[in-house]
Amino acid sequence: MTVPSQMSLRRVPDAMHLRVSVAHAAAWDALIDTYTRQAVQFVTEFAARLPALAGLQLFFQVTPVPAAMQEVVRARALTGLELEKLPEPVEPPVLTGWHRLRLDLQLEHQRYRKRQLERTQELARLAGARAAEAVVATHVENALELGWLLKGIMPVGSAAEHYILQFGLAAGVAQMVSQRVAAKVAADELTAPFEEALPPMPVEQPLADAGAFGAPAAGGVS
Repeated sequence: MTVPSQMSLRRVPDAMHLRVSVAHAAAWDALIDTYTRQAVQFVTEFAARLPALAGLQLFFQVTPVPAAMQEVVRARALTGLELEKLPEPVEPPVLTGWHRLRLDLQLEHQRYRKRQLERTQELARLAGARAAEAVVATHVENALELGWLLKGIMPVGSAAEHYILQFGLAAGVAQMVSQRVAAKVAADELTAPFEEALPPMPVEQPLADAGAFGAPAAGGVS
């Protein structure tokens, strides 16, 4: 993903360069805010399973945060955690005394840890899908904001294409954003009045005198 200062303005009129640059920066900040909120929620929900730093690392594994945003998201997520409210990770039971000598108990504990790890990874994938949906929704709102800003200069669909290109969205995400933007503006676009006046109708000319076409005039020789 390109940083806002390097996003192209080639298709944007010169008079709109500043406003569109501001829109790029605002969209960038909105995405960082979304990733940060999702990261804080993830770490908080997984606190009973993982220490905070391990939870944050797992968040980045299941949520493809753009490389250019990762450090900012990590810093904001850490500073956004309410550490005093995070529960301590639940430690698995430990075999003590003569129980450590029993092979059946050792195997059961290993299976327990494996099940817990698999469950944590499954939950992490679900939370990652939730984060991905939140990011797509933010992309849609950002693209719509840009579309309204450029209304009258380019169609909303073209503005959305500009956004998708400049923010380097992957094909699958780009398709979802494009379709959702189109769905959101469909009602307004379909009920909007004609923006252009109808072309003028040609003025009908009166029929020419029949004599002009070679027909004999009244009273002529037959």
